[in-house]
Amino acid sequence: MLDDTARKVLTVLFNVYRYNPSNIDILYISQRSLRTEDQVKDAINELVKEGFVFWDRKENTFKVLYSREEAKPVVWGRWNL
Repeated sequence: MLDDTARKVLTVLFNVYRYNPSNIDILYISQRSLRTEDQVKDAINELVKEGFVFWDRKENTFKVLYSREEAKPVVWGRWNL
């Protein structure tokens, strides 16, 4: 479950960058989400850990994978059939 700041940042990231890998402008995202830069950085870290945003460390680019929590697929355990 994401907190309000992470959900707001995810919405702004999706609306600005969609699925195109790009560098994230923290100042621009903080202005659009009405949050401080530190809050945006913490939210992006949480989104990367939760799997909503992919961070390519080699190219230093981000890619939004899911726009909402409901869209993220649920990984179920193995079934013993």
